[in-house]
Amino acid sequence: MHIAVYGYELPLTMALTIRGTPLGRRRGFYVCIDGRWGEVAPLPGESRESVEEARDELLAACARLAQGQPHGARLPSVQFGLDCALTAIDGEPAPSLPLLEGEREPIIRAWRCRRVHPQRAWLTLTGEVQHDAGLVRELTLLVPSLQLVLDAGGRLSEEQLEGLWRRIDPARIDWLLEPAADLAASQRLAERHGWPVAFDLGRHAAPHYPLFDQLRALVLRPSQLGGLALCRELAEAARTRGLEVVVADSLESGLGNAQLARLSAQWTPGQAAMLDRLRYLLDRGVDSNGRPDLGRLTLLREYG
Repeated sequence: MHIAVYGYELPLTMALTIRGTPLGRRRGFYVCIDGRWGEVAPLPGESRESVEEARDELLAACARLAQGQPHGARLPSVQFGLDCALTAIDGEPAPSLPLLEGEREPIIRAWRCRRVHPQRAWLTLTGEVQHDAGLVRELTLLVPSLQLVLDAGGRLSEEQLEGLWRRIDPARIDWLLEPAADLAASQRLAERHGWPVAFDLGRHAAPHYPLFDQLRALVLRPSQLGGLALCRELAEAARTRGLEVVVADSLESGLGNAQLARLSAQWTPGQAAMLDRLRYLLDRGVDSNGRPDLGRLTLLREYG
């Protein structure tokens, strides 16, 4: 078995703030095992482990693999990246929902320039009720058949969400993602107001969630959850329960993004993923064949 671990740093098109954490460059790691690749890239502000913690565990796990032992990784991003490198991830990729976030004018301008408008989009809420409600109205006026999923990210107050809901047509909203900071509070709000809601399991410490009438969907960010088997099991169980499942990114490079698109098509056939944050990378980190460019990587360790 030949194993190589590389580090990368990729520039962003703009400085980002991820759930209160500033991000200037995207840092992560690639692992190549007998010619197959995986990506390990915890996202500051979203992932529970740091980039440094993931690096240390990845190197230790690869050393165990090189000795013929199980990798024994415990951190979600390391489990997921190693599983991808140990598995052939093939097939056609799923399409992605467009992500709408930021200032109103650029969003509307870009929307008007589209030749073909999607029938569904993902809108990140700002918490400014007039801004968010006005944007929802403008988008749905431009595309009368448009349906939206609204991402509150657990950051908005009940008063803000109530104000927004009064100012928009609820029929145009498929679900509201993370109306509160924890699952129990989100359930209480959904039941109190009758809001259709979704949970992003990657934002919580455990892959368990309550079932109730207003729960419509689950968002799965695999590198924040763990290995392929766990993510596949979560997707299958949710679909069996009648929930929509959306596979979403953690701002991976072009390699990880493409793998997520293929996994989404396997786990949720016919369902669009949410992988549009790739546009924030000025350099996607891969060549024309979708493989990491070795000449631009830092070799950290090699085994075998």
